Amino acid sequence: MRKTGRIVIALAMVLLLVLAAACAPASQEKTPAPAPSPAPGTVTSAPNMGWGILEIRVTDPPPANVKSAVVYLTNIEVHKVSGNVSDNASGNASDNASGWIPVIGAPASFDLMNVVGVEQILGSANITAGSFTEIRMTVTKVTGVTTDNVSYTAEVPSGELKIVGAFNVGGGNKTVLTLDFDGEKSLIQSGQGKFLFKPVVKLLIKK
Repeated sequence: MRKTGRIVIALAMVLLLVLAAACAPASQEKTPAPAPSPAPGTVTSAPNMGWGILEIRVTDPPPANVKSAVVYLTNIEVHKVSGNVSDNASGNASDNASGWIPVIGAPASFDLMNVVGVEQILGSANITAGSFTEIRMTVTKVTGVTTDNVSYTAEVPSGELKIVGAFNVGGGNKTVLTLDFDGEKSLIQSGQGKFLFKPVVKLLIKK
């Protein structure tokens, strides 16, 4: 009888342990939420590792015979080696399918005489990290004043400006592209006093 009683007690203890384990609340592990993509039209100082900041600047040696030469630009884009429709924070898919990603959509302008030896920031944007091969933009007009205080509007034979040069945008990093205009070679004065704007630009890349 004592042996049977011990067995009954042992079984009862095992049953209690099983019931206690079954009633214990299960631990809940929270899955971290994925890092959000940058909001459209914003630039963050520390994007997630899938995104980088691309900044466009401009500089120039001085052109001759002018006091000012204001260049008006719009639609600054870069060409990605493997483009897709979500490469830009804006989500604009119009040109992305062909690899072109908009960086600065708003009109921008700079005076060639004001960027001599300095760099002016045209704008920046969050884009997906990757390899790029080219930058393009539209030159809408060029106006200025000569050293004789005569106003002029330069003829622009080709409104689209393309600059070929390979560069990378690293995830979580900022890449700076500087458009180094050669003002003396870009702005040509004819014998009749008219001006012709044929941009000669070198692409400088900084990280």
